[in-house]
Amino acid sequence: MRTPRAIWDEWRLRRYEARRRMRDAEEWERATGHKDWGDDRIGTALTAVLTLRESLEARRLSALRPGVELGVTEVEEAWAGMDGGPYAFTLGLLERLRAARLVSIAPADDGRMRLTVPEGLHDRLRSRWPADEEAEWHEQLLDHARLSAQPGGTWLDLPLLAGYWWRNLVWHLWHCDPEKAAALLADPRWQIARIQRFEVRGLLADLALVDSPESRATTSAINKVIGRQDPAALRDPGELAHELLRALGHAGQVAALAVRQPTGLHAVLQLPRFTQDFAMSPDNTWLVAVGRDKHIRIYDVATRSVRLVIPALPEVGCHCAVAPDGSFVMTRCAGEGARAWDAADGEERIPFEAGHVADSVYGPDDMWLAYDAATGDLVNPFTGERRRTKPLARQVGHLALAADGSVLAMGNARGQLGLWDPRTGRRIAELPDHPHAVNRLGMAVDGSWIAIGDVYGIRVLELPSGDERFTLPQRGTDFVTTDDWLAVPDFGRVQIRSIRTGDLLRTLEVHNDNVHECHMSPDRRYLLTMDREGTLIVWDAASVVP
Repeated sequence: MRTPRAIWDEWRLRRYEARRRMRDAEEWERATGHKDWGDDRIGTALTAVLTLRESLEARRLSALRPGVELGVTEVEEAWAGMDGGPYAFTLGLLERLRAARLVSIAPADDGRMRLTVPEGLHDRLRSRWPADEEAEWHEQLLDHARLSAQPGGTWLDLPLLAGYWWRNLVWHLWHCDPEKAAALLADPRWQIARIQRFEVRGLLADLALVDSPESRATTSAINKVIGRQDPAALRDPGELAHELLRALGHAGQVAALAVRQPTGLHAVLQLPRFTQDFAMSPDNTWLVAVGRDKHIRIYDVATRSVRLVIPALPEVGCHCAVAPDGSFVMTRCAGEGARAWDAADGEERIPFEAGHVADSVYGPDDMWLAYDAATGDLVNPFTGERRRTKPLARQVGHLALAADGSVLAMGNARGQLGLWDPRTGRRIAELPDHPHAVNRLGMAVDGSWIAIGDVYGIRVLELPSGDERFTLPQRGTDFVTTDDWLAVPDFGRVQIRSIRTGDLLRTLEVHNDNVHECHMSPDRRYLLTMDREGTLIVWDAASVVP
């Protein structure tokens, strides 16, 4: 039986809650001009999942572009601000809206979580937000974007990897200063920059915001160019940009596009954050990536889009390679044998007997060698042919092959090194033991030197003498070589150093996060660097050192 004291406390609590709800309702009506969110499904769901404070903050989500997929991490970083700046965007709030089926948050083909705000929710959020406050919020977001551009620069000085702002800058600008948005869209430099970084359809969506003779004329010219081409042939953004410039009457600027990007940059792709390994195709038009989500993804380099997803790996994918003729992809998972997949349709090739591949390398005349960690054999993944190498010890995990196919080097976790004839499997020489576990190898085109990497540094030795050229300190375990330079990750940068002296030749500073993988394309035309967030940059190797 309840005591009088308990009954009194319960009554006081109910009265307090009733007064609080009344105050909240009055504050909400003063702030929005509405009594509530509405009595339909959207309004009822918003009322159920949001407190008053959250309701007032949630209105700012109407600044997100409706009906399009936005990367959750990318949006969070763009909205977070700096030094305690605007941060109304919270994953917790969006998760609750997703639970109420008001927004969509789901993985896309590229492995990233993508957010979509439906038009209906966007209209409801915006209807509870006065126009002047909405414009002020867009302006605050733009202030954050300005911080990422160069001091005193223009919007063309946005960082190359500021993908959210390249896609959505005009959207935010239009809501606080339509005249500036229209002027930016009319700038041919911005038009070409947008086309080269992202698909032309993104520019068309921006032009649709601006109802002016200039925007309509630009849209018409772009549609005529696209309409003359086979959609499947729209693979080269550079060529498309040149043709669009001519169509838009800016032929004089074709030779000097004002797209500000580092020398030698060829393409930027966004891979999943959990990517473990990637490899370029022989013709350099596509690449394959594997990682912790157990999917195999094939990307088109020119369009920067996912061409094919193969959800087939039983374990974490830790190695991948492309056949020298481009016909199939080889992958290997921890504890599993290598498997092969058709590069066109993703069908598995059976049988495939490459074994437990630890590493693989390419040589001339379609030479392709993989090391079977389970047996110690060199295997030709094309034919399954095996050559006994009698390695110094097990745990061989890293290979390097001279580009002329004359010498193959192997290194293992015990620091042991050896040189083999790749065509016969015969050992040529045994090098002095390395003081630490070998994590990466590189070799000259003619086998005249070898680069050996561990967790402490990189040593470059003359062959066959073993004399040391130089030693470089290293903060990671990755690097790649050409006949002229080394590419060495250094936190968020990549140092380009002379292979002869170790001197610093150039620093590539485009990545926004720590770089942890560097590869070369099979023909050594391109350098590929990937950071911890999965951003992969393709560099023209011939232009890396001006």
